[in-house]
Amino acid sequence: MPILVDKKFSVCEGLVLEKEEELRCPRCGSTNIIEDPDAGELVCADCGLIISSGVPTERKEWRAFDSDEYIKRAHTGAPISPTRPSFGLDTGFIGQDSVSKKSAKRFQRTKKHVSDSKEKTIEPALMKIKDVAETLNIPEEAVEDAAMLYRMAAGKGLVKGRSMDAMVAAVIYAACRRMEIPRTLESIAEFFGLKEKDVGRSFRFLFRKLGIKIPPPKPEKFAYHICTKLGLSEEVATQATRILKLARKMGATMGREPVGVAAAAVYMACQEQGIHRTQRELAQAAGVTEVTVRNRYKELLERIRPTLKQQSTEGE
Repeated sequence: MPILVDKKFSVCEGLVLEKEEELRCPRCGSTNIIEDPDAGELVCADCGLIISSGVPTERKEWRAFDSDEYIKRAHTGAPISPTRPSFGLDTGFIGQDSVSKKSAKRFQRTKKHVSDSKEKTIEPALMKIKDVAETLNIPEEAVEDAAMLYRMAAGKGLVKGRSMDAMVAAVIYAACRRMEIPRTLESIAEFFGLKEKDVGRSFRFLFRKLGIKIPPPKPEKFAYHICTKLGLSEEVATQATRILKLARKMGATMGREPVGVAAAAVYMACQEQGIHRTQRELAQAAGVTEVTVRNRYKELLERIRPTLKQQSTEGE
């Protein structure tokens, strides 16, 4: 396979470039050029001419035969992440067994001295964010967003003197809202053993001070979440989404809790598909009361069902 090079890059003088990209041997004109990564050379496979030496390679210059040896020889660490102290750029000392105890203690004192005091303050909150997100099965991008929001709040002094659990719950809920992940304020507050109004108060305070706009939750996301919990088919989820989009267009979702409207839409979709599911099952999957599902369902019947019948009649 011929080696291609960049139009703006010349490996050495005398190289012949066909169409300014394909590398040819200057002696025999062959395009059968091979690369020797160990020696860093480009060699013509037909005549054996070494075309260029000192070619940079992205391969490691060392080998490892187990995980411990890899950790010792690797030149890089974990990727930068806001969930780690100092974004993962803190200093660690490896090979302390080969130095004296006095030197090891000096290293530790130096590390403690240069550590940022703000990082020490927010480290427990970052650890809690990661633990909670793992338990609630929240994606990594939302975890990092929650960590960044907490860092912003801590940088402006908004977390000082306030409950760490309430502030962590608030940033996790906000990150879920920003990433359109179906998690309710009630479920997050319940996980922390807090009242929903306390977490809601911290949430509103935090983002009023930060000036960050949080989009309202979409009932469609909760509809898929509910269908997954109940093991319902994709057709039911699609029909429930169609109902919710029509409901939002007609203003039937305004001022209503999104998860309650989503549960009612899934219940209506089940009935239209001939699938038996009780309002209690929908309420338990959504984390709301049966009364909420019943009331939202009645509202959808009054405002959405006539339009749905008309659309299905026109489609036929």
